[in-house]
Amino acid sequence: MPEEQLITIKKILEGSSFQDSIEIGTPGKGGAIKIYGDFADSTGFEARIREAIRLRMMAGELLEGTS
Repeated sequence: MPEEQLITIKKILEGSSFQDSIEIGTPGKGGAIKIYGDFADSTGFEARIREAIRLRMMAGELLEGTS
């Protein structure tokens, strides 16, 4: 089996490296977001949370502009 196929199979079997998650917000009050990451990498997880919140705020602003 070619090496490229072996790498693909291994990646599928291993699954996502982000098994931990945190959910912020409520669906009825501006929307909920769920962020996946690795709790063992608190710095990386914090960066993912900050980016998710930034994108959530941007989406809210876009929706307000279209009504």
